Parts: sequence; structure tokens; C-alpha cells
Amino acid sequence: MLQKTKGIALHYYKYSESSVIAKIFTRDFGLQSFIINGVRQKKSKSKLGLFQPFTVLYLEMFKKSKIGLKRLKEINISQVFERIPFDINRRLLAVFISEVLLKVLIEDEKEEALFNYIENVIVELENSQEIPNTYPLFFLFNLSSYLGFYPSKLNAELPYFDLQNGCFAEKEFGHIHFIKGEDLYNFKALLFKIKKDISYAERGRVLLILLDYYKLHHHELKNLKSHAVIEQLRQ
Repeated sequence: MLQKTKGIALHYYKYSESSVIAKIFTRDFGLQSFIINGVRQKKSKSKLGLFQPFTVLYLEMFKKSKIGLKRLKEINISQVFERIPFDINRRLLAVFISEVLLKVLIEDEKEEALFNYIENVIVELENSQEIPNTYPLFFLFNLSSYLGFYPSKLNAELPYFDLQNGCFAEKEFGHIHFIKGEDLYNFKALLFKIKKDISYAERGRVLLILLDYYKLHHHELKNLKSHAVIEQLRQ
């Protein structure tokens, strides 16, 4: 059955000498894996650039009921971007966010609200004059709300944050996954969007805290290959 939908390219990898597997987050069908035949040939009408992270596409796809590789009948680019492909910081953020999405999305599970959010992220990355060096951290906070474990803002005056239960706490008890002191102060500044100059080292610690937070809530983000994004936090 032919289906039309909008999609956001996340990643592709080599499948054969002339073909690739493309991972595309679609509005109507969630994450899908497509086999793209002949795309690595010089005379191919489909160009690999279409499958670079954050390329927004219109797709006409052959949709079967079972999970597995799908095929495309037609693919067209929805919008040509002028900043994301050519600005190193924006491009690295696109790679980072795409990597994270590939680890948290479930194949064939529709996530329209999350798709709309990612579309807004793409517009923001393309149109904003300046991208703050805390952007990857803000993204991880925001994404957690779509995954069901956004940190509670209640009782924010308490001296600890319980990562396992996602809430502020009066003391450490029951486990070891608490933050306090300067790390808590920076965590709260990001959570409540308070303007604060957070150093490179502090941002790095918050990133590790958020990765731990995701792991505790069953979304392990280990082995991210986009280490250059972490280096970007130095700026």
C-alpha cells in the first residue's frame, strides 16, 4: 500500500556497494528504515545528501504491516536550508540530536507530538542568529518531557535532586543517584531557564548527569559517536 508522509532524515549507513539503509523519522509512522538501492552509484537520481541528518523530506512509501525494511516510491526535499548544512555548530547539533533520537525512538511507533517538536528544533537551528552552547543540554531536558520523565519542578528549594525518581529531595536516601551543590545549581538553572554563565567544565558535568538521568529512566545514550558536540560545549 502506498502512503504519503513527511519525514526527517536521521542517519544512513552502507548496505551494499551501491545501496544504503536510511533511518527516517516520519510524522505518520514513526521511525522507519528504508533500503535505498543504487544511491551510491554516480548516475543515481537519489543523492546521499537527502539522507543527511535533519533533511526534511516528502515521502511516498510502500507501507507493509510488518516491521522491517521499507521501500520508497518517491522522495523529495521539503525545504532547502542555508545554515544547518554549512555551519559547523548547527551541523554537529543535527548529528547529535539525530543520534539521540535513534536511541530513544521505537521503530514503527507513531510519535507525532515529538515529530512536531523536532520540526520546531530544526526551524530554530536554521533561523536563530546565535545558538547557545547550552543547547544540547536544553534539548535533553525538553526531550525527556516527550519520553515521560521530565524532571519535577516541585519543591525546588530542597538541597538535593533525586535522579532516580525525577524530583527534588530533602536528603539522600535509598540509592546513590542524587545531585547537590554546584551541579544542582546548574541543573536548576537549565531546568528553570535561568540565565547563568555555566563554564565548559560545568556543562560537561551536567551533560554526564543528564546521560545518567536518561539511563535511570530506561533510555541509555551510551556510545554516542558525536563527541565533537561535547567539544562544542567548550565554546
